[in-house]
Amino acid sequence: MSTNAEFLIIPAVDQAGQATWMESLRPRTTTIELLFHDGDTDHPLTHGLAWLSPIRQVGVGARPGYPGPQPNAVLHRYPYDRAILHALNGLGGLFEYVPAPTGDTVNFTRLGNVDVTFLDHSDTVLGSTVTHEGLILSPVEASART
Repeated sequence: MSTNAEFLIIPAVDQAGQATWMESLRPRTTTIELLFHDGDTDHPLTHGLAWLSPIRQVGVGARPGYPGPQPNAVLHRYPYDRAILHALNGLGGLFEYVPAPTGDTVNFTRLGNVDVTFLDHSDTVLGSTVTHEGLILSPVEASART
């Protein structure tokens, strides 16, 4: 995975906005990674998407939003299939962002503490989430950095 890009942090995205964001990445996505921070055993995605035969890996290195390794996280790497987007939306989206005058909060949907990363044909990150923070990360285009 190429993570040399700088990322724009997009907070406060509701479920409809999350679905729109995922759909916008679809034409360039060849791989979707699901990073289970709390394990993948008995998770609805593990069972619901088993027919896609993901590559499963325990422990990952630095990733968008996480500068250090995560030795206990479980990564599922799937070739793109629209069923993954349907499954994510069917679990209530990526996260529930709740704005409030006294402070915003992030609630887990049935997806739980699972981050999602969309990659293109060269394994460059197209977008990623930091689910427990309610954030979407989008790479800053090289032309926008200069």
